[in-house]
Amino acid sequence: MLELHSPMSPVVIVLVSDGKRCLLGRQSSFPQGMYSALAGFCDMGETLEETLSREVAEEVGLEVYSVSYSSSQHWPFPHSSLMLGCHASVSPTHTQLNVNHAELEDARWFTVEEISSALKVKTPPHRGDPPVLWLPPKHAIANRLITEWMDRQRRSEGGE
Repeated sequence: MLELHSPMSPVVIVLVSDGKRCLLGRQSSFPQGMYSALAGFCDMGETLEETLSREVAEEVGLEVYSVSYSSSQHWPFPHSSLMLGCHASVSPTHTQLNVNHAELEDARWFTVEEISSALKVKTPPHRGDPPVLWLPPKHAIANRLITEWMDRQRRSEGGE
């Protein structure tokens, strides 16, 4: 029997680090206070590494110097996508952000302490509540990337 499948678009989602902090961005469509890993669709013929480097450069003006693959996740929104999760490093001496506001509303560096506190927030803040950093939920690959980064940072610091 012939099966018809809808096309699946590959998307790179990347958590960028400068060795001590991780970089998260937010789109205006996100719930109040929510920040996430950077992401973008692969162009035809582009490698995972090329897409990741291009997206980071386009969205925040940084040059990536190392990439490691983490995991993948099917993501049905807004259409069928295969998200390829990666970690990327940038030079600690070149961390000045140049946020492309056509792509992102904001992007910022966050410390392990800020990420640890944000991972404890289980629901987005309500309108009118004081601003609080909120991260994607546990089922999202962005949450996995953020948690992996935090765990690595704590191990390297001899922490928890």
